[in-house]
Amino acid sequence: MRQGFQQGTVPQGWINPYGQGLASLATQQLGRPLDIGALTPGVAGPGAFTQAQQQLTSDMGGLGDIQRDATGQISGFTGGTGIASFQPYLQSIQDKKLLDPTGYEAYMSPYQQDVIDTTLAEFDKQAQIGKLGLGKSASQAGAFGGARHGIAQSEYQLGSDANRAAVQAQLLQGGFGQAQTLQQQGLQNLTGMASLVPQLQSGLGQQFGAMGGMGNQYAQALQNQQAASNQMALNLPMQRISQASNIFGTTAGRVPGAPTQPFAGNPYLQGIGTFAGLQGLLGARGAGLGGFSDQ
Repeated sequence: MRQGFQQGTVPQGWINPYGQGLASLATQQLGRPLDIGALTPGVAGPGAFTQAQQQLTSDMGGLGDIQRDATGQISGFTGGTGIASFQPYLQSIQDKKLLDPTGYEAYMSPYQQDVIDTTLAEFDKQAQIGKLGLGKSASQAGAFGGARHGIAQSEYQLGSDANRAAVQAQLLQGGFGQAQTLQQQGLQNLTGMASLVPQLQSGLGQQFGAMGGMGNQYAQALQNQQAASNQMALNLPMQRISQASNIFGTTAGRVPGAPTQPFAGNPYLQGIGTFAGLQGLLGARGAGLGGFSDQ
């Protein structure tokens, strides 16, 4: 009967299967196909607020409804008029000729001439009454029909005509000045609206943009987190195998004749070499220590 360890009882005989199992698991994991798309963070498309901001900008420029591809990116426009939001006000300024010298005419009161005619008719009536009073005074003075009476009537008529012309000019000037004032006011109103409308739309667009930015950041964070989770799911089995390999290596290093590396090519030969090395260091080679003998 041979002395020493019997077949199957050598230390590495019970620890080697663990190393072989680790190698098998590592091979299985390394052989798995990789889905690069699942490991790569995607790009978050424009959210609802961002799309609303883009559509508002398109409306401001008269481009029409935005068309999008499958990713939500802008691919074109449809139904546009080409008329920006401020253009109708500028067109109204042109149509009303508010920049022309005759633009005031649109603001002249339609009752202007009626007012002038009525005022002058009343003036003529009062002037005629005054002229009759002049004849009565001349008759009382005994000068009716004489040279002095004629001169007085002529002077009265000249003064009356001058006053009548002054009244008419004043009325015309008043109507003209009022029309000019209304023309300038109308021009200011339309130019103000041409500026106000895009300004209000821009302010609203900025609010949409701020909300859209936060939404896109959150969506991108989800994309990044999903990719990180996929990477973790891929790497976790190998990390666990690595941890088990470290435990195996530590344990095997403390077992005489066992491999200290989990994936050694031939653990039996490595164990024999290690054991022989120990014998040499102890000076036991040839002395029968740990050897085999027949009884």
